[in-house]
Amino acid sequence: MALTISATDSELPKPVNSVFQQTLLRNAKVRAPYFVGTLPGTLQKQRGASTVTWRRIENLSAATGGLSELTTTASYMQGRSAAGMSVTNVNATASKYGNFVILNEEVDLFNFPEQFAKILEVIGINAGKSLNILQRNVAEDNVTLVYAGNVASDGLVGSKITLKSVQIVINALDKNSATTFTPMTTGALQIGTVPINMGYWALCHPDVAIDVTALSGFTSIEKYAGQTETVLGEFGTLTVAGKALRFISSEDAGVDAGSGVTGSDSSGLNGTADATDLYTTVVIGKDAIGSVGLGVQYTDGIFRAGDDLDPVDVIVKTEGGTSDPFDEIRTVAWKAWHTGALLNTNWARGIRSGATDLTQ
Repeated sequence: MALTISATDSELPKPVNSVFQQTLLRNAKVRAPYFVGTLPGTLQKQRGASTVTWRRIENLSAATGGLSELTTTASYMQGRSAAGMSVTNVNATASKYGNFVILNEEVDLFNFPEQFAKILEVIGINAGKSLNILQRNVAEDNVTLVYAGNVASDGLVGSKITLKSVQIVINALDKNSATTFTPMTTGALQIGTVPINMGYWALCHPDVAIDVTALSGFTSIEKYAGQTETVLGEFGTLTVAGKALRFISSEDAGVDAGSGVTGSDSSGLNGTADATDLYTTVVIGKDAIGSVGLGVQYTDGIFRAGDDLDPVDVIVKTEGGTSDPFDEIRTVAWKAWHTGALLNTNWARGIRSGATDLTQ
């Protein structure tokens, strides 16, 4: 298959250092909201396997029995019984992903111009979007589903997201003792700010986000952004039974065209051939989902055996081989390893719903 060589007025550097790696990561991470709230796994260099392991430690049962006074002869543990720890390993095999572009030589190849920063930005955006979709698939394909409109399957869904469906999901996570993410805030001195309870993250499509903002009790992000940390894509929160569900919008959220009930034209929902398009809003508690693909730290450019792999590598090839006898082409690429897993099925849910057709 012939490869397309992109003509460009940019210049390519010969050396590629950690500054360029950081530029790529900054652009990639902000395009990957489905990594928010996930538990990072690590894949290390020269360790002989591409398997990532997360260790889930279950909460202990409540200790409600009183401790009696010790009156007998001293002994090991003084007759007390220790609680048993329940530990489960969750494994997933990482796969390699990447993309690249080809540039020609009609430029000065040895300086660091602004255009190269733009190329890295585009490469970073592509890396972030690609990894975001992979992590989205881990979540959407594995969570237990709740169907808007109180129906039992995709083919019966003909409702936009409802307050009741959100209540069902929050109630399920609460009953399963899901760990919350976000700290409680009490509001600020400024007029119009509001307190935010501890809670969970929800990731949804922009079409669904429009319907979420219309739900009773929804609070827009501008009323609390100055008093607590927020994430890119976050647009507001909904409090249910003392728990906040903080919403993040991502255009990479899946859309299953025409998978819902017929009659979308008359119901005012987005549809394909009069069948309702369906969306999955993913709701997670802390440590519910694991991920590998975008790490927390930026690279330092130093690589040792046993080090964690960089989340995304930027690769620039500036010397031609036998396939490029005149040294006319250069390539810029990104490469990453990714995998993910549902670590605790009781702490994650998905809401299947339609979304309002704004064109009607």
